[in-house]
Parts: sequence; structure tokens; C-alpha cells
Amino acid sequence: MKNERLEGQFGAVVSELDPESMTDSEVKSLLNLLYEQRVVVVKTNGLSKFGYIAFAKRLGTPIPLSGGNEFQEIAEISNRATDTKKKRLGAAHWHTDQSFRSTVSSITMLHSIHVPAQGGETRFCNMAAAYDALPTSRKKQIEGLVGIHRHGVSIVARPGDHVPLPPKGWDKTYTAYHPLVREHPVTRQKTLYAVTGTIQGIVGMAESVAAELLEELCQHTFHERFLTSYAHYKHDIVMWDNPTTMHSATEIEQGTNTSNTRLLWRISLKGAPLVYEHLYDENLLDQSLYRAQVSNA
Repeated sequence: MKNERLEGQFGAVVSELDPESMTDSEVKSLLNLLYEQRVVVVKTNGLSKFGYIAFAKRLGTPIPLSGGNEFQEIAEISNRATDTKKKRLGAAHWHTDQSFRSTVSSITMLHSIHVPAQGGETRFCNMAAAYDALPTSRKKQIEGLVGIHRHGVSIVARPGDHVPLPPKGWDKTYTAYHPLVREHPVTRQKTLYAVTGTIQGIVGMAESVAAELLEELCQHTFHERFLTSYAHYKHDIVMWDNPTTMHSATEIEQGTNTSNTRLLWRISLKGAPLVYEHLYDENLLDQSLYRAQVSNA
């Protein structure tokens, strides 16, 4: 397995790796690189849906994304079926996948099947590095705070963010609670978590005060030194570590021909990779730890 730095502030590109025949040692190396670099691009010759799902299962448990078909683990993301002028793309806003649910995502993966000649990049923010760069006094202030999350527009949505598209039949009142500072379930590294996207407030804090604090954290977090961007290439798999990153799609025009069409296969994972099951602490991603604090607020 060969890896190089991804162009930008962080991330890595892996080549000379066969995703369908990895040894446990290679899986560990790939995960270690992901936990260190936050974003990893795996160069491939193209995978079938069966091969892609099998690869994903080495890294975690796929979350069902599409009902009623043979490959429920895969959501197809395309600009052909959606009128991008009338219906702005819901992923074009800064967010952390599944943060509006009690069970959050560990890794998200996109396999590029068709890519446009230009545009359609994905942007990433290194939340662990942003936390590390906070003054000690700020770290002490936010330690132990619990964010209130609901699907929709955050109270500190970033300029230019699109309105997220809810899952079919989603209960808009459903509320999840996640710590503002959390530890990674494998590495135990501390990181900021989902300071925008779905956060609607902080437990026990007036909304105006919470909004002011979150806005200050966003102003710090979305500084250029914590950001990078990835342009999709055909057959690539780009994956990112959800506990320590945020991401945003960029706007893309309506797909009308082979030069401007994009098709991505998305898989979202949860839980422990088998090779690190002995290290994985699910409690660090479990909102039940914060219910007592919520009920007493």
C-alpha cells in the first residue's frame, strides 16, 4: 500500500491497494491513515456494488440508505435526475453525517462512477485540529457542554449553505443530543463535534447565548488552515472520519451529457471496524450518556 499527501491542508491518497482483497494488516493501515489524516482517497480500477459493499463492511456496519432495492447500503447521488436550479442540492451545506440521529456515522464513503469535467468538489474541515488550536480557557469553557440537534437549518448555518433535504417521512421534532467536545471512539483524540449543520442550541443555555458561542466556534473552525477540498476522479473512493470532520458538497450544474454528469455511490458506516472492535468504545458515540444532563436542565 502506497500513500501520499492529498493536495491541500490535510488528507491522503492511497494507491497500490486492492479494496476487495485487503489483509487485516492493510485494513488497519488504511484506518490508521484515515484517523490521522481525516480524509483518504483510495485509487481503484472501479468496483461493482457487491465489491464496494464488501469493502465497506471491513470498515464498519453499513447504514441502510435506500429502501426497496437489492443494494440498500448504497445511495446513488446524481445530478441527472434532479433539477439543480429548482431544487438546490441538500448536501451543499456544512454538516456532519447523521448528527441529527442518536446513532451517528463513523465513516462516509463516495465511489465515483461518473464525474463532470469540472465542479462538484467536496470540502472538508478538520475539527480535531480546530479543537487543538483553541485556547485552554475556551476548551475548559466548552468541555461537558451538550448540543441539541434536529434535522433542518442550524441556528449558526454558514453563509451560502443550502437547506438540507430530510429523509423520507422524517419526524422534524426528533431531537438528538451530542457532546460539543467528544473523544474519538478508537483513538480517544478530542475533537469539536458538529458545531453547525444540525445544532439548534446547547442544553441549559439560552438560545441567544448558545448562538453567540457557536458562532465564535464556527468563526474559528472554518478558518482556511483547517479546510481542504477534493475534486472527484472516476473510480476513486473518498472516505472521511465523521467524528473528526465536517464536510460540504459544492454546487453543481444540471447533468445533461457525459461531460457534466456526476454519479456517486455513497455508503455511510456506523460502529466498530472488526479489526479494532477490541478498542472501540461505542459509549463515546452514545447519546444516552447525556440524557441525565438533558433531563436536569
